[in-house]
Order: sequence, then C-alpha cells, then structure tokens
Amino acid sequence: MQNHLLVTLRFGAPIAADSWTGYFNASDYGSECPQVDILFGKPYKGRENCLFLNVYTPQLRKDDDTSTYAVMIFIHGGGFFFGSGNLYGPDFLLDQDIVLVTFNYRLDALGFMSTGDEVVPGNNGMKDQALAIKWVHDNIEAFGGDPKRITLFGESAGGASAQYHMLSPLSQGHFSAAISQSGTIFNVWAFMDKSMVVGNTRRLADHVGCATYDNVKMKWDLDPWMLFAPIVEPNIKGAFLPDHPLNILKEAKHAPVPWIAGVNSEEGILRVALIYKKENLVKELDENFSEIMSITFNDQSKIQESSKLIRDFYFGNHKINNNTMFNLINMYSNMLFNYGIHVAVKMHFKYSKQPVYYYLYSHVGQHSLANIYGDPQLRYGVSHSDELLLQFPYSYGVQFRNAVLDRRDLHYSELLNKMWTSFAKTGNPTPATDSFVSTKWEPVTTESLEYYNIGAGVHSSKNLYSARMKFWDKMNQMRKIILRDEL
Repeated sequence: MQNHLLVTLRFGAPIAADSWTGYFNASDYGSECPQVDILFGKPYKGRENCLFLNVYTPQLRKDDDTSTYAVMIFIHGGGFFFGSGNLYGPDFLLDQDIVLVTFNYRLDALGFMSTGDEVVPGNNGMKDQALAIKWVHDNIEAFGGDPKRITLFGESAGGASAQYHMLSPLSQGHFSAAISQSGTIFNVWAFMDKSMVVGNTRRLADHVGCATYDNVKMKWDLDPWMLFAPIVEPNIKGAFLPDHPLNILKEAKHAPVPWIAGVNSEEGILRVALIYKKENLVKELDENFSEIMSITFNDQSKIQESSKLIRDFYFGNHKINNNTMFNLINMYSNMLFNYGIHVAVKMHFKYSKQPVYYYLYSHVGQHSLANIYGDPQLRYGVSHSDELLLQFPYSYGVQFRNAVLDRRDLHYSELLNKMWTSFAKTGNPTPATDSFVSTKWEPVTTESLEYYNIGAGVHSSKNLYSARMKFWDKMNQMRKIILRDEL
C-alpha cells in the first residue's frame, strides 16, 4: 500500500498539504526537486519530497493592521528540467516593500512526462505551480500580502510558465498581473506536441534514451528541455492546458490581466558560449549545419531548404568561426528566444483587451552568467538570465555569491526592481516619472510593437529586430513553427 501511494504521488497531480496547528519550523529551505544540472555540470541532486515554497515579507501582519503589501510570485527557469526557488533571495526586491514568494515544482520526466491518457496526462510540474499559486492566493494575507494584488513573474521557462497560467483554468482568478522574462508559450522549447512527449515517455519506460543516440546528436542535443515540456491535455478532467494556447487566446479564455514581456539583447549567448568553449564544435557546426539545425528543431521537414535560408541570412558566404561568433549569437537569440516572444506579444496585443508592456534589456553588467558556461575573458553582451543578477542576490554559481554590484549595476538593479514592483502594485511599470525613472513606459498600441529599452539612455522605440522577425515569419510559414494562418 505504501509503494502504491508513492507511485500515485510521483506521477499524479499534486495534493495540498494538510493544515497544522501551533508553530511550523520554516527556518530552513526545503529540498530541491530531482534534477541533473547539465549547464553547470553538477551531479544528480534533489529529493522527490520537494514541493516547498518560500515566503519573504517585510514584516508579519499584526492583528490590528489592515495594510497589505503587493505580492510577487517568482517562477524559476531552467528549461523545465533544472532549477529551484531556493536560489532566488529576497534582499533586493523587499527593499521595494512587497511580499516575495518562490517555490519548487517537479522537473523533467517527473514533472512533464505523459502517457497520453488519464493515467499520466502530463503537465504535473505546471499543476504543482498552479497549486502553489492557489495556496498563496488563499493564505498570503496572513503574511501581510494582498490577495487581490498578486503578480506572477518568471524567467526563461519561468517566463513561459507565467504566461501559461494566464491561459490555464487552474490558475485564473488567483493573480492580477504577469511578467515573462525571456520566455513565453510561443518559444520553440516551451511547448511540445503531445505525441512527442508520449514517445519520449515510452522510451524512458523501456530504458532507452542516450544509448540509442548517435554521436552527433549526443554532442548537439544541448537542449535537454526538448524531451519533456508542457502539452495540451484534451478531454482530461483537471487539465492544466485543455486546448492549444493560440486557441485559448483567440477565444478570449485567457486571464484578463496586464502583462510585461521582453528579451535580453544577446539571449543566444546561452548556446553560443557553450559551442565556442570547444573548438571542434565550431568547426562541426560550420561543416554540418543542416544536420545540427534538424536537431535544434527536432524536425526533419524541409530541413535542407530552411537551414540554407538561415545560413544565408545570418552568415552569407562566410564560414562559422571566431570572426562570425556574433552572427551566431544573433541567430540563436532570434531562433530560441526573440521570435517566440515577438509572436507572443503580437498575439496578446491582437486578442487581449489588457495592456502588454514590451521591453529590451540591454544593460551590459559587470557580471554575466556567460562567464560560467563560456570563456570568462570574453565580453559577449547581455546573456540569457543576466538580468537575474540584478533582481536577486543570485546564489547559483560560486562566482556570484559574494559579488559586489558596481555603481551602474546598482542603478539598473534599482530601476528594474522599481518598475517590476510598481507593476505589481498598480498594473503600470511607470505610474509616474521622476528623476530616477525619467521616461514613461507605454504599452503596445500598434502592430509596430512599441518597446522600452532598459539600458544606456533608457528610451522607447518600436519594430524591435524588424528584419529578423520578418525572416522568421517567413520561416514560420515554411515550417509551421506556430500556427500558419496567424502570422
């Protein structure tokens, strides 16, 4: 009976913890969820008893106190296969007088495998998130938080998760705003066809996997997130995602809340720094471009034609080498991040009556996550996840545990956190301008998709990466990356 209960909990939807009386010792973090940290080369870690959340508040509410703080729930990234809420501390954000909540959710196969039916329908990691959000909504008042002012925000897979909750019937009504940093539901890694996840689940069950991969695929499958990700659960009771995301948007079944979404200026450093760390991979990419693109897309359809178009657009007649590294950064930035976020903002503007605020984060800070997984001597630009170093005392990687922010980083840390918390408090990131926030951030009002550049000389502009986005519109038409008739 005990083993049956363990299996039921392992592969089932989350169950709310029992309430308690008296004191609960919350002086230490709970366990991380099971994971292998591939990007940073750490061994398997974590425990299955891992569904914990952390609540940080400026002060606990007194019995006679009726004032409350806006609440911000951070959803960690990590490609749906690694990460933990424990990594993101409260020191910077609590200076802005909000309540911060972070949490863990099941990852990789335990969080996203599916048998394609009611046995294991999928999206358990997303259901973990939804239950955590509901718990916060129901209980945060006891910690001084305002249940009517709850903002979800996340980065990468956490950013995509924040937008997923805008579409899910399990989450709607439990939050009032959302922020997606460098990840949305329309990024190629954030959503998978159910048949692909079911197939990966079956191979896992048959103890197949890496042993069957050829050497090229093993080296170039740098995206373990392609094995398991959120899927549609049609005709499933208690489904997190009952229909395709675009259908939910088109039918106005999404949460009517304001939304912030944006990108960092050199997102693709995440991939490129890993490639340039091994000289043989640069040469192999140049010589086997089409084959490697098919692995990135996880799709063979029209791969010769589309990979030629991609190579011609980004490299022309040039080889892929040290001289064209930034061309490669642009390619991966657009392919893996910028285009999906561009489409998500475009679709929200088209189908939602609520404002969407679009941004480009371009401040090149003193520290970069590229220094962990790339050459620490190179200054690549603003990598995927770099803004997190200014939002949290980021404990991931020994390089940053005692890092001191210089004057410019402190300025952008305060600017970023002030705008994010203003959005949580009022639904507007710049409700007023002052000597610190001198330029008002306006929502998108036209198909030019106006955006706010958070970097040197903060300013507003429009048509972000216009030529590149038009190219990927063309690629989308060819490969049906999203839905053909919409773009």
